[in-house]
Amino acid sequence: MESKYLQYTQNNDILRFIIESGKIDINDVQNSMEAMKRKELLEKHPYKIWQGQDGKWYTYLPDEKRGRVLKKRATQKAVEDDVIKYWKEETENPTLSELFYEWMHRKLEYQDICAGTFNRYEKDFKRFFEDDSRFADLRIRNIQPDEIIPFLRKAIVKYSLTAKAYSNLRTLAYGIFKYAKEKGYISWSISQTVGDMELPKKAFRKVIKEDDDEVFNDEELEKLLAYLSTAPDLLNLGIILMFCTGCRVGELVAMKWCDISDNSIKIRRTEITYKNDSGETVIEIRNYPKTEAGIRTVFVPVEFSSIISRLRLLSGGTEYVFWEKGGNIRASQIRKRLYLSCRRLGIKKKSPHKLRKTYVSILLDNGVDKRLIQDVAGHAQISTSERNYHRNRKSDQKKEQILSNLPEFKNAKLMF
Repeated sequence: MESKYLQYTQNNDILRFIIESGKIDINDVQNSMEAMKRKELLEKHPYKIWQGQDGKWYTYLPDEKRGRVLKKRATQKAVEDDVIKYWKEETENPTLSELFYEWMHRKLEYQDICAGTFNRYEKDFKRFFEDDSRFADLRIRNIQPDEIIPFLRKAIVKYSLTAKAYSNLRTLAYGIFKYAKEKGYISWSISQTVGDMELPKKAFRKVIKEDDDEVFNDEELEKLLAYLSTAPDLLNLGIILMFCTGCRVGELVAMKWCDISDNSIKIRRTEITYKNDSGETVIEIRNYPKTEAGIRTVFVPVEFSSIISRLRLLSGGTEYVFWEKGGNIRASQIRKRLYLSCRRLGIKKKSPHKLRKTYVSILLDNGVDKRLIQDVAGHAQISTSERNYHRNRKSDQKKEQILSNLPEFKNAKLMF
């Protein structure tokens, strides 16, 4: 890093000396740059420039309505000026789609996002903007602020968006138009434009999630843990470890033995999946978890401490805890094993994330300090744990039994 900085400084010193000593003429440099730019724009032009029998010069320019229009000028330079003016305006007025990818590539370059996040943003952009090609293909300078709110409201209706899905759309709109303003393409503020929009709660599609779809109840957990314990291979042990620590499945398969000390496990990395430039699926370990709050330490309860020693026996001295046949066990393998176990036990199919929700619900049900829950769950705010993770884990039969045994109901005397 230091040598690159010194080289940069030396190059600046040399350039300054050349200019100040008169070895180089700034006007010549500017003229050369203009000529180079002119050449680039002319090469971009897809139509030939020719001289007609009448001595005039001709070419075609692209036209949105007619496809192309004929241009006629007295001199070659005049017709070339028209061409350059057209392509200069096009270059300085990209489409919304072009601007999106420019914004994304900058975020990737600055490492603001990872490849997986880019894939997710691109998928949402194609869904919300490219399906409505008229909007995606509009030139950024031609988009007016009063077009944004109708576009967003129509998307909510057209795609029957949930509040969360709309949040993804809003993130894209904010990012693209803020970038456009930063680059000088527009002067108006997307924040002010969208900030004035009123959205009633009923505007969004409601998703009703039943408790027994979101968490494992007591009876299901007992059956699942007993079943997994009968065949304690790496996959089954991993599922049990997720249950008793609340870690994410991507964090589980990325664990290294250097992260584990007695019954504590440092969460420092995660598995990510994304599409590369060739459209191929890439799975790799990223050296930081899903969020900043995800950097944490989780703890294996004493009753489950034998999991660690059994995992050590199975690992055979590998760097990663979940390593098999010369490679990392994948999150997809853990997920498939859990689904298979649920099916064999006659339990409603639930994902590894439902195990995590079960873990948080157990802590909240038992009155564990909320700050501790926030820390071990890796949530930036305790409201995330309470609002999105806390579920009633009692079966319908158990609920009925509890309610029926309340004194006010049990001792009621009916006259019929």
